[in-house]
Amino acid sequence: MRMYFSAPVLCALFALHGVAGATPATALQELIGSKLGVSRYQGADVVLNEAGTSRQYLVYARDRKWCGATGGCTLFILTNSGNDWRILSRMMLVQLPVHLLPHLSQGWHDLVISYSGRLPDGHPALVSSRMQFNGVKYPSNPSVPPSEPMTHLEGLSILVPGSPIQTSTSH
Repeated sequence: MRMYFSAPVLCALFALHGVAGATPATALQELIGSKLGVSRYQGADVVLNEAGTSRQYLVYARDRKWCGATGGCTLFILTNSGNDWRILSRMMLVQLPVHLLPHLSQGWHDLVISYSGRLPDGHPALVSSRMQFNGVKYPSNPSVPPSEPMTHLEGLSILVPGSPIQTSTSH
């Protein structure tokens, strides 16, 4: 399936991609380290809402307490209003990569989340699901509805296995 992006969408996506992995500000660092209790993570600075009225930061926790043996790790989607950061969504079972789609749900970009699953023939595989914003948050589990299975990855990669691992200063 071919995907076509308008010039403004492409510029915004490439601009976001350029800041992915940027070191978060102090208030955000405090939320990640002290409130979430995450000391090692991969992060991406993004804007998920179409209006661009707030900024989001994806935190893919790499600490043992946030990762299962084979089930992936927890992905936090944090959002801000000025300097006030809060948790928008928390997804379990996530495996990298995470992709941003141009399609919007409730004015927010859909995400493609990968997880360890099974093919229709029962063989284990990395499976992908479309996660849509419901007006309040994104779904918490990519392996069950309301997530929608996808047959292939598409969209802009915003977190990949090779993303730099960061550490929080407060914990």
